[in-house]
Amino acid sequence: MRKYVLAIVGLVLLCLLAALGTASGSPGTVTVDSTTDVSDGTTSSISALIASPGSDLVISLREAIEAANSDAGTDTIEFDIPVSDTGYQVSGITGTWTISLTSSLPTLTDDATIISGTTQAANQGNLNTDGPEIEISGASLSGAHCLFILSSSNVVHGLVINRCPLGGVVILGTGTNTNTVSGNYIGTNASGSSVLGNKTGVVVGDGAQGNVVGGDSPEERNVISGNTQYGVYILNAGAHRNTVSGNYIGTDATGTQALGNAEAGVVIAYGPQNNTVGGDTEGERNIISGNDGRGVSISESGTTTNTVSGNYIGTVVSGTQALGNSGDGVNISAGAQNNTVGGDTEGERNVISANRMGVNIVSSGTMSNTVSGNYIGTDVAGSSDVGNTFSGVRIIGGAQNNTVGGQTAGERNVISGNNWQGVYIGGSGADGNVVSGNYIGTDVGGTQDLGNSFDGVLIDGGAQDNTVGPNNLIAHNDMRGVHVDDSGTTGNTITENSIHSNGGGSYLGIDLAGGGNNDIPAPTVSPVDGCFAVVSGTAGAGDTVEVFTGPDDEGKRYLATDAADVSGDWEVVGPFRLDTYVTATTTDGSGNTSEFSTQEESHCYLTYVPLGVKNY
Repeated sequence: MRKYVLAIVGLVLLCLLAALGTASGSPGTVTVDSTTDVSDGTTSSISALIASPGSDLVISLREAIEAANSDAGTDTIEFDIPVSDTGYQVSGITGTWTISLTSSLPTLTDDATIISGTTQAANQGNLNTDGPEIEISGASLSGAHCLFILSSSNVVHGLVINRCPLGGVVILGTGTNTNTVSGNYIGTNASGSSVLGNKTGVVVGDGAQGNVVGGDSPEERNVISGNTQYGVYILNAGAHRNTVSGNYIGTDATGTQALGNAEAGVVIAYGPQNNTVGGDTEGERNIISGNDGRGVSISESGTTTNTVSGNYIGTVVSGTQALGNSGDGVNISAGAQNNTVGGDTEGERNVISANRMGVNIVSSGTMSNTVSGNYIGTDVAGSSDVGNTFSGVRIIGGAQNNTVGGQTAGERNVISGNNWQGVYIGGSGADGNVVSGNYIGTDVGGTQDLGNSFDGVLIDGGAQDNTVGPNNLIAHNDMRGVHVDDSGTTGNTITENSIHSNGGGSYLGIDLAGGGNNDIPAPTVSPVDGCFAVVSGTAGAGDTVEVFTGPDDEGKRYLATDAADVSGDWEVVGPFRLDTYVTATTTDGSGNTSEFSTQEESHCYLTYVPLGVKNY
């Protein structure tokens, strides 16, 4: 049934684009009726080819493209190849016709050429129920692309494209805009069940803009898997505003089994800007899973303002089970800046789970990227552990001023169930990063234990001036809530978070080790006795003191802030609704935050909560 829908959608698309062509030139339709790769007809125009198809009396795809290139305006290439053709079922898959290329197909140089493989099913019947009927094989080629596009507004739809030595479909050049590649199997067999890889499935670059790989409906979905390098590669300056949406990249046609691209699912590198991987609707969601390398890679200076949103990266199509990429789910590196992973709406949420790292932000110059609104290490419901093998989010190698989370509920990441830290910031130069507003170690409701296996947040190796807070909930992690380690790891501020129930009582909520944050001493808290209006204590002169209450020696609920006076005295005025204990931290003028103070037991449980007190 799905194949009939594909055919109908393809024909509707053809009609719409043909109507566009009547305004700009003389449209023509030519029907490919053979799998031969010979060009012996008259290809000066489509009408000439139909009148004079050559001595073999059939029309090949090669001839059809040559004739379409000669005709201005919208041209349509359809298929109606009989079962008597010698290319029928040579691939071993019922209901398929294989065009075995002897050289690259002619480059598409005329605008608005439509190649619609779904017309074969419309003309001959739905003979391959598992995928497209028309297969283009580059198995006999050497060092060549299969289909090269150097013009605009073309459509490549409903084909199987495999075994091309270089690119399956290549879209390059300034002015090569608004092309669509949809409904194809690129790098697999005609059932989408096994690998027959191209080097790279789809290449878009060198100034090509506004092109679409996929779409927002099942009929437009490409399966781009099994390629020996990348699934989709967007490269070089000027390759802007392209969209990759609604595809299965690295899986079989069911979205449940791995058929990985060998190096990465999607790569954006060397200067592209404003490209989108995914979208904010279910139809635009890519499944980017099962790849042998990274799920998505964004790299190099000048690669800016790209967005990865609404995808499942490392899970099956339901988002409930692991189908991880062997590398990072998303890797941002080598100077890429101002890119966004996620967003602030439910539709923009990525599920990034079961990969090596969830999101890995790496190297000097990799700055001002944002990771927000995602589930990292959980299932699609944010309630079950589908953890990444190492950290949920890692920022290393000099990456600076990146943001994990945000200040609204929509920007909150759930970073839980990962097998190392929830968030790791490490190494000299990894400075100025902000982790705020996240749930780290809990489910999406903030109540259930879904702890990361090590620390909630680890900062070490000389990373400086990073901020954890405000408004993170860091709970139920198997070791520390926040861990700052190594001399030189200084100026790291931990502020206005809810930190509790970490380490099962064996680890601290905030732990400074090895000289981290200059081993700034925790403040003291004066004994708390009875119902009271004041909590007080001592700290370093001029330090900022934050006061918390909770059921353990951490700080589940932030209460208030005060600055210690020149004598080191501080106090905050309630009344407060208190839990079992009261603790405090101090932060000096250089941004170093201490461990939690020794807890003081509270004997007062007032119900009044002053304005501005946060409850978690």
